[in-house]
Amino acid sequence: MKKTLLILFALTVTSISTMAKVTIPHVLSSNMVLQRNTQTKIWGWANEDENITVNFRGQAVKTTTSSSGNWSINIQTGKAGGPFDLSIKGQNTIILENILVGDVWVCSGQSNMEWPLIETNRGTEEVQSANYPEIRLFKVENNAAIEPANNTAPAEWRVCNPETVASFSAVGFHFGKNIHLETGIPVGLISSNWGGTIIETWISPETVKNDPFMAEWAKELKNVDVEEIKKKQKEIFNNYHVELKKVQNPDYHHPYIERGYNDEGWIEFTQPQLWETQAGWETFDGIAWYRKKVKIPETFNTEGASIWLARIDDSDITWINGVRVGETYNQYNRVRTYKIPEGVIRKGENTITIRIEDYTGGGGFHGSEKEMYITDGTKSIELAGNWKIKKDETPTPQNPEGLASSVLLPNSYPTLLYNGMINPIINHAIKGAVWYQGESNADAMPEAKRYENQMRLLIKDWREKWNNPDLSFYMVQLANYMKENQTPGTNDVWPYLREAQASVALDKNVEMACIIDIGEANDIHPRNKTDVGHRLALNALHINYNQNVIHNGPRYLSSDFDENTATVTFNMQGSKLMVKNKYGYINGFAVAGPDRVFHYAQAQKINDNKVKITSHKVKNIEAVRYLWDNNPGDVNLYNGQDLPAEPFRTDNW
Repeated sequence: MKKTLLILFALTVTSISTMAKVTIPHVLSSNMVLQRNTQTKIWGWANEDENITVNFRGQAVKTTTSSSGNWSINIQTGKAGGPFDLSIKGQNTIILENILVGDVWVCSGQSNMEWPLIETNRGTEEVQSANYPEIRLFKVENNAAIEPANNTAPAEWRVCNPETVASFSAVGFHFGKNIHLETGIPVGLISSNWGGTIIETWISPETVKNDPFMAEWAKELKNVDVEEIKKKQKEIFNNYHVELKKVQNPDYHHPYIERGYNDEGWIEFTQPQLWETQAGWETFDGIAWYRKKVKIPETFNTEGASIWLARIDDSDITWINGVRVGETYNQYNRVRTYKIPEGVIRKGENTITIRIEDYTGGGGFHGSEKEMYITDGTKSIELAGNWKIKKDETPTPQNPEGLASSVLLPNSYPTLLYNGMINPIINHAIKGAVWYQGESNADAMPEAKRYENQMRLLIKDWREKWNNPDLSFYMVQLANYMKENQTPGTNDVWPYLREAQASVALDKNVEMACIIDIGEANDIHPRNKTDVGHRLALNALHINYNQNVIHNGPRYLSSDFDENTATVTFNMQGSKLMVKNKYGYINGFAVAGPDRVFHYAQAQKINDNKVKITSHKVKNIEAVRYLWDNNPGDVNLYNGQDLPAEPFRTDNW
């Protein structure tokens, strides 16, 4: 009995001690950067009515916790410098060390902002040389939440070095590196991204409820049963792994693998392209089977062959004539290449079967048509083109390697990622935000045309939440992507989303980095993140740091029409038009007359800021469009600082 009482007493003391302990959010840690020349919050939790004192740079600021145990203290950060210590004293004392005061930037968006430095052009060299002790990194882990969260998943600020920067946002790093090297000011970078996400999920509940479109959508949130979803996700995860164990067995058999299986009722789908572009597959995450019949000529060496399948999102197992030839697990951006065992392929007709798993975001083939073929080292048989596809009934988990930290998919409703990944850092004062997102809002024209409003709502929302009406906001305009058109892409969607971005970029303390020239036709994730970060940084250097730099490329100013000739004037910011063509011809212009049918046109520079466009197909030009395609191809109109002229249109058709 006495022993039991002692144990109960010890447990009670431990419980009281734990309750009384002063704690702080993860975004407040040693090595952090505090925003200079401003007031910022230091906050956390403790017992009710506990006295808290924060000491920093000679200040000793006191407060008492509320009845709910919350506390916050405003401190003056002072001018840039450091390192400093910061102490928080209540019943216990917390010492945060190696703190810098400088400029803090939030780097947010979808996968192109999330893209890690190590996986970019010259990524290995950049990582190896990234010793910047006055650049600090904080990464917010994925979390979709129904209610605003008060803390991130466990994380800490880290000093920028080869060990810490490899998996960090490449765009964020290059932006921060440019700012730091040009100004000498310490830079803190907060990376809060989630690949494949829409803009609406990053906007707060307060703003969502005042927008009719988002408010109607968000009404469904009140019926969401998180515990039921958790239970279902666990069941899906467990069932999936039972099936996966069977599938990964080399002796696995399925009727679809058989060479003679009749796939007559399957959908035909041109490859390579993600299956979300197929009607009825727009939101599908799961398993799909692909089949294709291929004729091998008599002259082909069947004993030394290999198969190339571009990139597959996310996992695949590949069979030829019923024989398993290769597999890759959860590597969505790796080129698939498998050596074909001797005796597997034969002269004449052969059957390829592929089982593809997708967990979140895009699914299926992506990459270049040129990366899909069978080869014997000399001859190649193309595999791009029509394939047969069919959905499998087995559901896949969000993360096949562990139960997802978020039970909700981030695009299910508005506000989810604001709640889980922005709200926990709102008290941490920042200089501004850099934003690379939009691809996931460019799947259909209504979304693209709605984007301008959503973008303005997000910027206003974040400015209100950070209590800074002049908060700087710099976005990346969508890159060139997808197959080039032979005729002007008047029905392409991406130009309209770029137009929305360009319109918002004219607002106060908002700007844009145009990257229409550095995308990749066959990959939605262009690897040149160096120039993206550099172009974003030019905006900040001009606006925030008062440097005399040209911060964007030639921007449309006005146009004049005279029968079959149009003259376009650009705003050059004091620079000059440059044409990267020895004959002076400019690519990417299209014109239309009263019939509103566009034709590619001839264009030449006539002085430092004007271009003349002519067309023998249009007698009376009424509209000009420039780079108005998903992928306008070779861009060759720049300014003297090697920044491209931005896409535009003169019409509102």
